[in-house]
Amino acid sequence: MLQTFFSRIVAFFTAILFSLGVRVGPVIPPQNVQPDSVQAAVAFSNDTAGSAAGTVTLTAQADGAYALYWGDADGNKLTSHAADRSVPYTEFATVTVKGGKGEADLYDFLAIPAGAQSILVYGGDVLAGTAALPENKLEADAVTYSFGALSDVHFNRYNKSGTGDDACITFPAALDFFEDYDVSMVAMAGDLSKNGEADSYEKFNRIASQYDFPVFTCKGNHDCRREYTLENWQKYINPGVYGDEKREGVLAVADNGLDFVFRGEETHGDVFIFFSQIAGQYILPTSRIVTDAQLEWLEEQLETYKNERVYLFFHTFLTAPKGNPLTGEGNLLTRSMSFYPLFYVPCTRDEQQFRKLMETYKNVTFFNGHSHWAHYLESINPQLNITDYDGTTATMVHISSVTAPRISSDTTLLWKSAAMERSEGYLVTVYPDHYVVTACDFLQNQMLAYATYIVTK
Repeated sequence: MLQTFFSRIVAFFTAILFSLGVRVGPVIPPQNVQPDSVQAAVAFSNDTAGSAAGTVTLTAQADGAYALYWGDADGNKLTSHAADRSVPYTEFATVTVKGGKGEADLYDFLAIPAGAQSILVYGGDVLAGTAALPENKLEADAVTYSFGALSDVHFNRYNKSGTGDDACITFPAALDFFEDYDVSMVAMAGDLSKNGEADSYEKFNRIASQYDFPVFTCKGNHDCRREYTLENWQKYINPGVYGDEKREGVLAVADNGLDFVFRGEETHGDVFIFFSQIAGQYILPTSRIVTDAQLEWLEEQLETYKNERVYLFFHTFLTAPKGNPLTGEGNLLTRSMSFYPLFYVPCTRDEQQFRKLMETYKNVTFFNGHSHWAHYLESINPQLNITDYDGTTATMVHISSVTAPRISSDTTLLWKSAAMERSEGYLVTVYPDHYVVTACDFLQNQMLAYATYIVTK
């Protein structure tokens, strides 16, 4: 184990040195682009309705970077409507044309949102071309239910708004958004606090209790810090889970008084597991963030529900199973050499056991948070937001922060907080044989089409 661990350390610093030369140039739109001056063609790689996986090719009169949007039945940029809310979709891809031609691969998980009828090609503000979507690619199934997925709300940590606590703005804004979309529940991947303080949990409870849907969560690393107590957690978090009188749908609660399984009317038969880390430091080969007893309990639940659709919420992400440990779901090298070092450290015993479970139970979708990376940074690393490593693991979905996404650019040495500029999470729409994970910005009121994914399970 030690030899493997230190080989990973060598790879870690080698990657840092290599990344010093990594640069991605600025996106430059075409100049003097004319309407109907671009021809677009898409070669889809499968016949699955709602899947955008494939290759898009542009033939254009003017060189430059063109933005691709989904178009509705009227030829306008796609907008989602719920209650009194209208939410526009962002671009889903950018294609750079050189010498009159350009090509881009569309990520295997990329989804065609419901209501999309065409692809619109924009050069700056000019609609330069369109391409109709084939009928077999349009979403036809009826929605079964939906839920929200959030992480890293961090009460008491950020105050860019000057109001005392940014989370008191972002968290209710996200829940308002989900309420308009009539979600059945909201599931979270932890980090509710700054240092595990009771005041954070009280704020969380006060806000979440104002909505008709339940809000469930696991613990994150910040929730393991000095001010945390199990008594405060059970008092304010996950109402109806830990007491003697449990709410309907709570199927199992671990002996640690934290981890639990939920399958109620809200989930239409799907299983949600909330799995908490019990320590916040994981630097050495001997580090542990979950116990053997927890892993035994988790394996028992996963085996019980191995033939069901299971959503697992656990705060810290795994690194790529092979190759550069600074890349992969939840972790990346950015434009200016930055990376997020606090991943689930490879080669610790609990990490190895947890990874084995993710490789065994591929019916699971594992939602995690922790890094705060903004979803747009997937343009640097295609596996940042979602991956199953070519079918070798459970599907892993990384959630940005609802309060302070982290961004990076050519002018950013490492990263910077985008608190009160962005607020991100997912709206998950569930169908009979698949589900669509749509990244949302709750402050900007946007559906992030470039981070909208379809999972067939």
